[in-house]
Amino acid sequence: MWPSLPPVQAPWKHSRCAVPGSNLTQRLGLSPPLCQQLGNAIPHIAAPTPAQAALIPAMLAENDVVLRAHTGSGKSFAVLLALLAKPRLLFRTGGSAPVAGTSALVLVPSNELALQYMGWVRAMLPSALQASVDVVAQCVVRGEDTVAGNSARLRAQSPHILIGTPTRVQELLAAPAGADLLGIATLRTLVLDEADALLQLPGRFPSERQRWKHLAHRSAGLDVLNSIMTTRATFSGGARIPSAGMEHGSRADRRPPEPVRRTQHRGAEKTELAPAQPRLPGVVPLQLVCTSATANSVLRHFLGARTGWLRTNTRETRDTARWIDLTGQSGGLSNVEVPLSGALPEGMSHACIVVDEGEESSSSEAQAPSAGAPGAVEAEAHAPLVLPPLRNLDMRVERAGPPALTRRAHVVPAAEPGAHVVDMSLLEALAFAFAADGVACGLALVPPQWSIRRAHDALMALGVPVRTVAPGEPLAPRDEIVLYLLQSTSARGLDVPGLTHVFLVGLAAVGDAVHYTHAAGRVARIGTAGSARLPGRVVTLLRGVPPNAPGCISAAEQKMARIYQRLQVVPRPFDLSLAK
Repeated sequence: MWPSLPPVQAPWKHSRCAVPGSNLTQRLGLSPPLCQQLGNAIPHIAAPTPAQAALIPAMLAENDVVLRAHTGSGKSFAVLLALLAKPRLLFRTGGSAPVAGTSALVLVPSNELALQYMGWVRAMLPSALQASVDVVAQCVVRGEDTVAGNSARLRAQSPHILIGTPTRVQELLAAPAGADLLGIATLRTLVLDEADALLQLPGRFPSERQRWKHLAHRSAGLDVLNSIMTTRATFSGGARIPSAGMEHGSRADRRPPEPVRRTQHRGAEKTELAPAQPRLPGVVPLQLVCTSATANSVLRHFLGARTGWLRTNTRETRDTARWIDLTGQSGGLSNVEVPLSGALPEGMSHACIVVDEGEESSSSEAQAPSAGAPGAVEAEAHAPLVLPPLRNLDMRVERAGPPALTRRAHVVPAAEPGAHVVDMSLLEALAFAFAADGVACGLALVPPQWSIRRAHDALMALGVPVRTVAPGEPLAPRDEIVLYLLQSTSARGLDVPGLTHVFLVGLAAVGDAVHYTHAAGRVARIGTAGSARLPGRVVTLLRGVPPNAPGCISAAEQKMARIYQRLQVVPRPFDLSLAK
């Protein structure tokens, strides 16, 4: 594998096996040394999850894979383990001696997730080899280094695995000889972790506004993928397969050929995309791996019939491409038989607290104490906490569907703070919920337009032991009580050891059902005792109605009720007795 490094070992240690990882060697195709070392590095994980057991063999078999599994199932860790198990590539240039090259490129949507990958790599390496971590993996993200610095490191040492965000990879591609530094022409594996967040597809039949937004503000992940696919072919793509997607009997006779379907669909089908490249003789295709808890038919259609990059479960590609759905929501499309479980793991509780506007409330306009004002936080820390009116989500909203909802209760807009302004009423409710529920380790997700600094100072003034999540800073278990603070856009894939509560502060932090699924999944991670999961709770805090609107509900309540209905979630009432 790596001549200068011993093989990196496996993440699981089966307590009932005489030889740690011996069972995994047969089940997953991992070598015994690899299983042994990772078992020593991460001993609290007892066995692979179903997602890991399905993904690792598929990646080692050089299959193109699209994996959908619920949050917290270990998809990202399985990706890293499979890539470490792959051999290091050697290239000859101009008759010179073989030179090690980059074997895999992993694209992730946030700096936090990229640096989390690097934390796993360092944990797997012995202490004596920490100085040689660049040989195994390198990370290219904004804020950690400049483009010139990343280029110099790649020029000095090509890593086995390159991890980065699309924005920084895009900048490296635009640099001189950037494609050669990244090894685009010789990559063997391309991983899109949280693929739907990376590509930001507008949908199969978007509206005019959605189509314009997609064309005018194309995601960096889609541009990087297009750049790679102009020169590479995947195992399942790169060749016209007329019967792709036509396996349903007589329906195939009435459907147009694949090139026609690919160009004549409405909306987003007419955007400029790189076509699938032909698989030429003697050229090794690129393995394409996509993972997400919310991968849907839009993503599958985009990778298959629309672009031809990855075709799954057709007669011609059944041995080279796999659509694996461990949520049970794809019916017979998935080639893995699993019971219906949904995107959200079972055992998680949900609650929604509505913060009404009091008689003298001006919280939507208030700002948190500024750190630049001396003594502002100290003065506020001694002020008593005066809570605004709190209540649980209106039961009428839970019982009534969207059509009946507007007839039974009048909907009024909720006050929302402007950019860089925090909602003090919501933060006061957060401080109450954090203390009332006896939280030992919690994560508060605030809207992206909020000021993290002001929210941190305001929570400190309210007596909350808050800690801002910084990229690259390890989130190790802490003995004291702590509330981590993070913007909602950076929470995907984040692992916080011992986390039991997630607080979604404001409707903008909730987003939609997809964002809620990923935010809720932060409390469904693998725990510290074997493969058991910690009990988790998701608490949403929303703005309510003004005092002069009795019997009404806010627009935020209406939208949240529809999100609960879509996810088939029934929120439990939060004990608000201490707030009276």
